[in-house]
Amino acid sequence: MRRTGTRIVGLVAACGAGACLLSGCSADAAAVGPPMTLVVSAVTDRPMTVWFDTRQRTPSGLVGEGVDATPVELSPERPAAVVTVPYARGNWLWARVSGPSDAPEGSAVACELRSRAGRVLDAHASDPFRAPPGETGCAGAQ
Repeated sequence: MRRTGTRIVGLVAACGAGACLLSGCSADAAAVGPPMTLVVSAVTDRPMTVWFDTRQRTPSGLVGEGVDATPVELSPERPAAVVTVPYARGNWLWARVSGPSDAPEGSAVACELRSRAGRVLDAHASDPFRAPPGETGCAGAQ
């Protein structure tokens, strides 16, 4: 009976810890990482709205905090914008940037993901010779 009781206590503890991790009740402050920086840019000859969104994925496959589709106004005078995006240490962060469907021919959008220290983790640009809307993505972990 003692051995079965020990197994049940161990199972309950493991299930409780798993439920806590799934619901986000971990009190481990080290798990929360510094935000990353996303540079959203466009090569365009007129003002246009570019949209970005981000998603995180934990090593176990669970989806972490993200940023829903957010507009950024860019123009020849302001070809890039820097935004801070949430990030939890150890996760993968994906960012996607998309231009408008009526973007001028030859326009391109780009994204650059940087760590808090400023190190470039990934950078990509859309193909200016493809039909709009240009779309690209970048991803990384720190």
